[in-house]
Amino acid sequence: MIRAVRAELLKLRRPRLLWGSLGALFGFTVLVSILSVATATETAGPREVSIARLVAADGLTAGFGNASRLVGLVILVLFLSSVTTEYTWGTIRMLLTRQPDRIAVLAGKLGALLVAMTAALLAALLLSVASATVAMLARGLPVDAWFTGAGLGHAAAGYVSALVACALYGAFGLAFGVLLRSTVLAVAVMLGWFFMAENIAATVWSDAPHWLPGLLAGVVMAGGTDTVGYWPAFAATLAYLAVAVAVAGVVFARRDVS
Repeated sequence: MIRAVRAELLKLRRPRLLWGSLGALFGFTVLVSILSVATATETAGPREVSIARLVAADGLTAGFGNASRLVGLVILVLFLSSVTTEYTWGTIRMLLTRQPDRIAVLAGKLGALLVAMTAALLAALLLSVASATVAMLARGLPVDAWFTGAGLGHAAAGYVSALVACALYGAFGLAFGVLLRSTVLAVAVMLGWFFMAENIAATVWSDAPHWLPGLLAGVVMAGGTDTVGYWPAFAATLAYLAVAVAVAGVVFARRDVS
C-alpha cells in the first residue's frame, strides 16, 4: 500500500491540481481570517466575532474556525475529483491492471489525500494566524493572549478539530465520487446537501445539529455549541467518516469499473 500512496502523491503534484487546490484553500482561509478581525464589534451579531472573543486566548483560531466550511468544500472537491477523474480519463482500468487489489488502490488514494490534507491544513492555520495578527495590529487590538501556552493550546486543539471535520468532508467526497463517478454530478449533490439541504433542515428541525454530518463537523470546528457538546459531535463525526469510507470501499471493490 505504501507504493500506492506514493503513486497518488505524485498525481497530487500536478501543477493545475496542486496550485488550484492550495490557492483556493489558502485564499479562503486568509480572506475569512482578515474579515473576522475587520468586522469584529463590541456586541457581535450571529455571524460576527466579538472583540472580547478575539483578544482572548482562543481568538487565535477564530478566523480559521470561521473558514472551516469553505475549507471543507475545497477538501471535498479534491477528494471527490481524485476519484472521478480516474473514471473520466479511463485511467482506472490501467490502475487496476497494475494493482488488482482494489482495496489497496483505494486505501492508497485515501492515505495520500489525508497526508496532503494534513500538511495543507497546517499551512492554512499558520497563514490564518499570520494574517489575523496583522489585521489585529492594524486595528490596534492586543494579541498578547494569543501567543501564550493557553493560546497555542487552543491552536493545537483547533488544528485537530479541523483535521477531523475536513476528513469528514473528504470521506463524503470520496464516497460520492465512487458512487456517482461524475465530477459535475457528485459536486452538485454534495454542495446541495452540505450547503443547502442541511441549512434548510436546521431552520425547521431543532435536532438537526445533533444528527446531520455537515452541521456536526461545524460543531467540532467551533469547539462545541450551546446545544451540542464537542465530544458527542466529535464521536458522531468520526462515525460518519468511518461509514463513508466503508461505503466507498464496498462499492469500489464490488462494482464493475467499465
